[in-house]
Amino acid sequence: MDKASNKASEQAALEAIQQQCEIWVQEQDSALISSMYAAINHGKMLRSRLILAITAGQASAHQESIINLCAVIELIQCASLLHDDVIDSATSRRNRPSINAQFGDKNAIMLGDVLYANAFVKLCDFSPAIARCVAGSVAMLAKGEIEDVAYSKEFQPSLEVYYQILRNKTASLISASAQAAALLVGLDSSAYQAYGYNLGMAFQIIDDLLDITQDEQTLGKPAMNDIREGKSTLPYILLYHKLDSREQQEFLHTFARASDEDIASIKQLLFAHSIIDEAKRIAYEFAQNALRSIASEQNSALESIANALIERTH
Repeated sequence: MDKASNKASEQAALEAIQQQCEIWVQEQDSALISSMYAAINHGKMLRSRLILAITAGQASAHQESIINLCAVIELIQCASLLHDDVIDSATSRRNRPSINAQFGDKNAIMLGDVLYANAFVKLCDFSPAIARCVAGSVAMLAKGEIEDVAYSKEFQPSLEVYYQILRNKTASLISASAQAAALLVGLDSSAYQAYGYNLGMAFQIIDDLLDITQDEQTLGKPAMNDIREGKSTLPYILLYHKLDSREQQEFLHTFARASDEDIASIKQLLFAHSIIDEAKRIAYEFAQNALRSIASEQNSALESIANALIERTH
């Protein structure tokens, strides 16, 4: 199958996944739930793309299960973002008003709960190993969110803590998606779990960088938002350790309560100390670790996903 055919096949599968999600949501028999869900912009569907790429060789034998697994993951990811936007008081996502901005925090939280519950019901149709894998990642995701909120009260300069939050909040579901896909079609689940973990770490580091390097229109949400929310992301941690003691104290004084002028100054420091390049190098190392995990699988689609992730601009 040539590149154009692969792209068309993937797009058809992604549309089928979205349709399956809509069918499951409509099973709730609630016009309000359906209308809120219809207002969600579903983004790139990275986790579904991973599952499709991993299972491509055996898609014909497992087509329905593959689509359903992707739909389960998409509902979980969607639910987590609904809750995330409430926690962050976000008013926009992907250039559209967030669900909490449109329908209120309470409705956004409850819609997230409905999607989580729906996903877990459908997860019961899979093997216990797949169910444990996915459900366990949701527990880790929630744990990561709690840690993220707890550490946003003040700047924390520990790389160990940062990586722990990333592992739980972001990498866990991406890793579980890859592992579950491998389990579904009988591949080496540990290799794909490692691929997903490293890809998830790289993905979030790039996301943290884009908050600094891109503008609001490109991001679909406010730029330089992490520092305003007091999130100790990799670029700021790396910068902190490059500053002298006086500069560190000034940085701590302005972090999470920085004025526009402070933010502009910090952004200049990030570039002056080559922090963007250093953080991107770390993301690249995680992406390379992901590729090494599946080197024997010779899956060009997964190689393309990892490479595109590092180069993405939004």
